[in-house]
Amino acid sequence: MTHEAVSRQDVLVEGETITSVGDVPESDGQTVIDANGLLVLPGAIDPHIHFNERNKGQEGVHDYLTGGRAAAFGGTTTVIDFGDQIHGEPLLSVLDKKKVEARGRAVVDWNLHPIINHVTPGALEEIPAVVESGLPTIKCFMTFRSLTGESAVNMYSGKPGRIISNEDFVALSGRLHAAGGMLMVHAEDSTIIDKRVMESLNRGRTKAIDHARCRPSESEGNAVRRIVEVVRQTGGAVYIVHLSSIDGLSQVAAARSEGLKVIAETCPHFLIFTDEKLQREDGYKWLGSPPLRDEPTQAALWDGLIGGDISVVATDVSAFSLTAKQAGADNFDLCPEGMPGIEPRLTLLYSEGVAKGRISLQRLAELTASAPASHFGLAPKKGTLKSGSDADIVLFDPSIRWTMGENTLHMASDYCAYEDVEVVGKVVKVFSRGELIVDGEEFLGTPGRGSSFLAAD
Repeated sequence: MTHEAVSRQDVLVEGETITSVGDVPESDGQTVIDANGLLVLPGAIDPHIHFNERNKGQEGVHDYLTGGRAAAFGGTTTVIDFGDQIHGEPLLSVLDKKKVEARGRAVVDWNLHPIINHVTPGALEEIPAVVESGLPTIKCFMTFRSLTGESAVNMYSGKPGRIISNEDFVALSGRLHAAGGMLMVHAEDSTIIDKRVMESLNRGRTKAIDHARCRPSESEGNAVRRIVEVVRQTGGAVYIVHLSSIDGLSQVAAARSEGLKVIAETCPHFLIFTDEKLQREDGYKWLGSPPLRDEPTQAALWDGLIGGDISVVATDVSAFSLTAKQAGADNFDLCPEGMPGIEPRLTLLYSEGVAKGRISLQRLAELTASAPASHFGLAPKKGTLKSGSDADIVLFDPSIRWTMGENTLHMASDYCAYEDVEVVGKVVKVFSRGELIVDGEEFLGTPGRGSSFLAAD
């Protein structure tokens, strides 16, 4: 099955590559995998993951081994991580750091989005080389700056402020467009958020739900509108990460109706949970930016997936221990943001999407494999089941009913954001470049086998 069609065919794999799809005659020496009753899917691509994450002074629990292992159990065979530019250092230096992190530990294939925090003439000059090296997308932020309005220390991460100016966005978008790359944006309007955060902290409103109230739907809508104006001016493309709101979605839909190159991603937690989770005493478990929202928003996001205005579902996984999250139990300003969720994505989209008649099997493959491969320069090697493509193949049993939880998933965190979520469908085998790395509950991948051939060497 691909994003183009669902059909009953054989897939012939030789070495790391699919060499034929169709009616393949058996011959001596072949190993035959019987997929009768199973769905044969292209290996999923997660273009929004955070490994070796540090946030609010806390260390994340997922690296290229633990996070990659969990990804594989969920049918994801390629991940795209982020590398933070250190002020004053070349953009490509982020790749060197990530290669060190991945060496000897990566179990699935990987690539990288550089994050630019400091736009200088030198950084702009680097962009053609960055794109040429295999890193076509550069991420920027429209929030996370110090509340003083200075670029001293970001109150959220303890790092220099990340927010950049509209002029810098125009310069980046234009340079990326000329080089064949794409701008990636965390779209929340800091002018709305900063004032609310300051007031909320001063009034002692510091629970998880208060964090969400500081980041209303209009903050995302305003930010998306501003970045749409940038691409309207430059003719470039922009990828909006973790779209979460009706306001943001309406801006994306309007831009796309104009023919602008605006691509939106949402995440499973926005499709499965609402802000009811944030109102619990342990609401910090689900705290992130942007926050969970209400049921009408959840329904609108599903409509965006169905109608095509949302192009990708990625996890934005940022996994911390329960102890780390509890550091912000009484003060959201101390809570590391994000939740463990790299594994459940494919099953959740099948169970809540395909099995409930919201999306087709082809759309499932598109949202999780072919669209991210196309947008991030991985096609045709990744994201499809065609001759010449990498043999990244997932066997998925659509009949298994089970309950997600800490004991049934394989993520490294000691709590599960998806505890007691009942689903139908389960990954049963995963092949990465022709190698069987997941067989039922057994993980067979060797640390270090994950390839960075997609990234510059």
